[in-house]
This record gives sequence, C-alpha cells and structure tokens, in this order.
Amino acid sequence: MWSDAIPDPAAQQEIKRKAIIRAAAQAFSRQGSHSVTLDDVAKRLGVSKAALYRYIPNKHSLILACQDEALDIAGQALARAISEQGTGLAKIRQSLRLYLLDTIEQLGVPALILEDNALRGDDAARILQKRDSYESRMRELVSEGCADGSILPVEPKMAVFMLLGAVHWVAKWYRPDGRWSPETVADTIVGLATRALEPAPTSTLAIHLPQDQAREDRHAF
Repeated sequence: MWSDAIPDPAAQQEIKRKAIIRAAAQAFSRQGSHSVTLDDVAKRLGVSKAALYRYIPNKHSLILACQDEALDIAGQALARAISEQGTGLAKIRQSLRLYLLDTIEQLGVPALILEDNALRGDDAARILQKRDSYESRMRELVSEGCADGSILPVEPKMAVFMLLGAVHWVAKWYRPDGRWSPETVADTIVGLATRALEPAPTSTLAIHLPQDQAREDRHAF
C-alpha cells in the first residue's frame, strides 16, 4: 500500500546509524575522541545508550565508523576534482572545497582529526593506510601544479600538510547554526590556504557574504 514512500527496515536502520555517526563526529571534533562517551552521543540524539548498541557495538567501532566516513568523503571529493579539466592548483582547490562542503552536509562538521591512539591494531593500520593513500594523491596534484606552473616550487608533502591542517582545524570552531554558511567557510578557508601556493597571488578571493552579515562584519570592531 505504501509502495516506496516509507523506507524499508534496512534503510531505516542505515538512517539511524548515519545519525549516530553524525552526532559522534560533532562530539569528537569538539571534545576529542578520548573524552567523549557513548552516553554523550546518546544525549545528543535524545535516546538511551542501550539504543545505540543496536547499531554501534562500542566506542571503538564508532570512532572507526567516523574515520571511515570522513575519509570516504575526502576520497570521493578528490576523485571528482581529478576528473575535471584544469591546473593542479585548480584541482586541489576544488577537491578541498568539495571535502568541506560534503563533510559539513553529511557529518555536520568539516573534518575529523585522527588523534594518537584513537584506534588500535588492524583498524588503526587500515585507517592510516587509507589516509596515507589520500595524502599521496594530494601530493601528486601539488607536483602536477608545480609542473604546469600554477603552484610555486614547493615540497609537496609539506604543502599538503599545510592545506589539510587549515581544513581540519575548521572542525574546532565551525558551528552548523552559526552565521557563516558552509559555502562561505569553504570558499574562504580554501581560498586563503591555496593562495600561499600561487607563484603570484594577485587575484581577489570570491567570497560572497549575505548583505546583513557583511554590514555586521564592518561594524565588528
């Protein structure tokens, strides 16, 4: 009777699992994974801790799920950017912009920082390998930009550390209910960070603030 209007049980379970990951990602980014408990995540969702166990068996699994989700989003954003025409710098800008926008939309925070000892054993090794693979592909784009002249001569690994450091730190101060839209945050942070790689950064940043926000910023001091 209801046809496809109501998700089937498996789809409903996945929706709830994603909601748990989203709540945990926000808590981990604000407080650090070591200090957050499953009770904290349950309170964010307005459910009991026992309700979480149907979807996530323990905190370790939850940290792992958050890291997997964030790295999947990063990898998909990078693949989309690489498939487009443009310079190495243009592809880096697009990949980081999509990464920020997609993680904000799907996780509620721009990124997750993998803390020391947050994961253990084979899980830690797999996530680190996944992260290293992503960073390696980013370094290839830096080298591409150096070769095509869009990026000044620079050590690719150091450049990627700088860029990802700027992007990941957004998680510490960004608020989904704040006055900055995801687009403003992504354009500003990526624009500022990647200008450091330009041989001659003369272009202006294309940041468009809402009129009421722009007026407020002019009178902020």
